[in-house]
Amino acid sequence: MKKLRAFISLVLAGAVAFSIVGCSGFKVIDDEDVFYDALENVLDIKKKETYHEKRTDINGDDAEYVIYSRDGDNVYTYIRFEEEDDAMDLFEDFYEEFEDALDDFEGSNTRSITKTRGSVIFNGELEEKSNLPLVFGNGYMYEDSDIYGGVYVNKNVYIEVYTVNGSKRDKEKINNFLKALKFPKP
Repeated sequence: MKKLRAFISLVLAGAVAFSIVGCSGFKVIDDEDVFYDALENVLDIKKKETYHEKRTDINGDDAEYVIYSRDGDNVYTYIRFEEEDDAMDLFEDFYEEFEDALDDFEGSNTRSITKTRGSVIFNGELEEKSNLPLVFGNGYMYEDSDIYGGVYVNKNVYIEVYTVNGSKRDKEKINNFLKALKFPKP
């Protein structure tokens, strides 16, 4: 009986470890063309229709490349920093603010963070007067708002893909885009 319990405990521990690794498992996109390809192939957004800039400043930190695109209620942001710490600092700010907003959030979310990688994936409603530090756009909620998508960091690359008050079709676009990047979806 003790051996059976030990075996079941090992299986459950393995399943939990696998689910944690599976949720946070996504690759770094160190080539902006991968992001552009997903925008064009999944959403029919051409490079010339995006805001993009090389060697710029984001919150006082040096970024090698920035891509920002808005499609209705959907936002797609890619930032490749020169330093991994800068990407992680930006992500940690979002992570902490999201945790602070959980009292005002109703829905599902998955959060993970390590030394060089993290994700916050969300699908729910955030109460008015809540604030999330999104890079582009306004993260302040003037009314109760449905939020759907995710914020990801891996090494020196920070990515936001989300919709605020998006339709079912907007959420499908988010899912298809994240699937193209092989990122976890809400």
